[in-house]
Amino acid sequence: MPFSAEPSGAALDSERRAWLSEIFVSFQGEGARAGEKHLFVRFAGCNIRCRYCDTPESLVRVPTCEITWPGGDSERRTNPVAADDLAAIVERFCVLDPQIAMLALTGGEPMVQHAFLAAWLAAYPPSRPCLLETNAIMTAGLEGVLAHVAVVSADIKLPSNSGERALWDEHRRFLATCRHLDVYVKMPVDERTDPDEVRRGARLVRETSPAATLFLQPITTACGSAWQATQQRVLELVGCAQRELPSTRLRPQLHKLMGVR
Repeated sequence: MPFSAEPSGAALDSERRAWLSEIFVSFQGEGARAGEKHLFVRFAGCNIRCRYCDTPESLVRVPTCEITWPGGDSERRTNPVAADDLAAIVERFCVLDPQIAMLALTGGEPMVQHAFLAAWLAAYPPSRPCLLETNAIMTAGLEGVLAHVAVVSADIKLPSNSGERALWDEHRRFLATCRHLDVYVKMPVDERTDPDEVRRGARLVRETSPAATLFLQPITTACGSAWQATQQRVLELVGCAQRELPSTRLRPQLHKLMGVR
């Protein structure tokens, strides 16, 4: 069962230790960096519960983190993981696999542990640039994290398909804070997606991050690559977005099409 008890006392210094879910190398499957080989550091814990989440095991804190090394060997480390230990793990990956292009900080939601992220990246700068994959809601501590991040992959969560409340104001604040960086935005869509929300989301990107590309990403089945929408519906939604933001692209999840992690 997932372990969700709150840590106590000095056992977890939020700037020195992190709750992780898994660490592994794979091809980036989403957004502007799709096809690059990335080292994924998946943080455990998330502040929302999207109905289409494809990594539900990372939504809560868990007692151990799974590390899958290049070549396939795996091991587990006890959570929380100390910053110096994580730094050593990351650098070992980069030595073992020189083809790693970026370090993908993902989740869960990595910004839940923003104090750790900022302190860790400042104290132990990785030998690869960092990509922050985020639901683009939390701005607490954001500037401290962005100081060490090269690329931001920001989601826009639409209430018609996420099952969450409307988060327009949160997304606006987040994207406005990131506008000086290399940012791209992903918008998951399916058959139930409201076209008015797609238009509103595309307009929000145009107003806050005019240089960003918006990727409409068809939501797929939990254990496969089948779209949860007809092709006609997806193309309709792409058209809705492009009328607000010409730099909109359709991009399915490449890793699911490839059948890799």
